[in-house]
Amino acid sequence: MPTPPSRPYHHGKLKQALIDMAVTVAEETGKDLISVREVARRLGVSSGAPFRHFPNRESLMTAVAEEALMRLRLRVERDLLDAPPAPIDRLKTLGRSFIQWALHNPTQFKLLSSRRLFEFDRSASLPVHFDAVRQITLDLVAQAQKAGDLPPGPLPEFALALRALAYGLARMHVDGQLPQWQVDITQAEATLIASMNLIVEGLRPARPRPS
Repeated sequence: MPTPPSRPYHHGKLKQALIDMAVTVAEETGKDLISVREVARRLGVSSGAPFRHFPNRESLMTAVAEEALMRLRLRVERDLLDAPPAPIDRLKTLGRSFIQWALHNPTQFKLLSSRRLFEFDRSASLPVHFDAVRQITLDLVAQAQKAGDLPPGPLPEFALALRALAYGLARMHVDGQLPQWQVDITQAEATLIASMNLIVEGLRPARPRPS
């Protein structure tokens, strides 16, 4: 007898229901190797139904990653619409958006970070969304350098370093490392954003003192 579905879904929306349930299973179990059959069982559908949409685990997890990265891109683009005009402030907004998205969606963040789970290069949308966020980062770094708010340097490496900064801070929280650094967990988001801003501000070239 099939297990009753944990959350209802509308007929014709099984694909999205499978993606949502895969995230739920990952949240509840802490595992990232999610079985298509387990997801079907949790939804209360026949074990063969999901395979019309996802022939294997990798295709299901690729769909989870696609949705997660799309939502991250939309979050970044939305937040930049209201960001201050100065490039350095827009860079801070970009980092803040990434950190907030990761902290509010820790399961999706962890699944998206585990490239062994899905087929990045075989996805039609993953490279598109990733390149969009990467290009935003490159453009903002270039603008900040031109404005004199960042020192000159190789653009790709600068952008990569700033992405690694936001990613690493978010990962420390998601992996449960912040308590060892005496960070009040209720203040984690504010502390991580403040830490990121400190480093970005520290990259500003020294301004010549007036004579």
